[in-house]
Amino acid sequence: MNDLGKAFSFPFKDPAWVSKFVLAALFMVLAVFLVGIFILAGYLVQVTQRVMQREEHVLPEWADVGVMLIVGFKFCVTYVIYLLPMLLLYVPFLIMVVMGTFVDNGESLDTIAGLYLVCVVFLLVIPYSLVLTLLSPIIAYRFAERERISDALDIGGVFKAFTRNWQSTAVVALIGMGLSSLAAIGVVFFIIGILFTIFYAYLVMAYMNGVLYVDQAKEQAIA
Repeated sequence: MNDLGKAFSFPFKDPAWVSKFVLAALFMVLAVFLVGIFILAGYLVQVTQRVMQREEHVLPEWADVGVMLIVGFKFCVTYVIYLLPMLLLYVPFLIMVVMGTFVDNGESLDTIAGLYLVCVVFLLVIPYSLVLTLLSPIIAYRFAERERISDALDIGGVFKAFTRNWQSTAVVALIGMGLSSLAAIGVVFFIIGILFTIFYAYLVMAYMNGVLYVDQAKEQAIA
C-alpha cells in the first residue's frame, strides 16, 4: 500500500484546504441537529470515491450539499443496520431493569440483569465490535463504489474481500482506530477538535478506504 502515507498529507495539498476545513467546521456544528452528520458523511464518501477514481485533487468542493445529504444518510443507515444486532442485545437488559422497579424482589432481578450485561458485553458486543471495525474499510468502499446500501450489506462479498487482502485491511482498520482516538482527544480541546482534529482524522480514514479499494482492484487484475 504505497499510497497510504499520502493519506496524512493530501488535505494540505489542496490549494483551498483552509476554506474547505472552515466549511466542514460549520457543518460539524450542524451535526447537533443530525443533518450535519449526514452531509459530512456524504462528503467523506466523495473523498473515498475520488481516491478510487485516482483524481488529482481529492478534497471535494462543498457543492451539491443536497447530494451529500442523501448519500451520507444512506451511508449512515448502512452502519445503523450493522449496529442493530448489538443494540438488540441490550433490550433484555432494559426489560429486566424496568421490571425490577415494579416487583417486590427487584434486587435479585437487578443482579441477573447485571450478570446478563457483563456476559453480553464481553462475549458478544466486544467481539462483534472488533469484527465490525476490521470490516469497516471494506464496507465503506463497497458503499462508495455504487452508493448502494445493498453492496455494503453483502456480508459474503465483504468477507470475501477481507480474505483476499486481510493484512492491508487490518492495517487500515488499526490506523483508523488510532485516528478515532486522536479525534476523541480533539474533543477535549473543543475548538481545535472541530476545526482540525475530528475532520482531519475522518478525512485520512476516508482516503485510506479508497487506497485499499485501489490495491485490491490491482491484485484482482493481476490474478
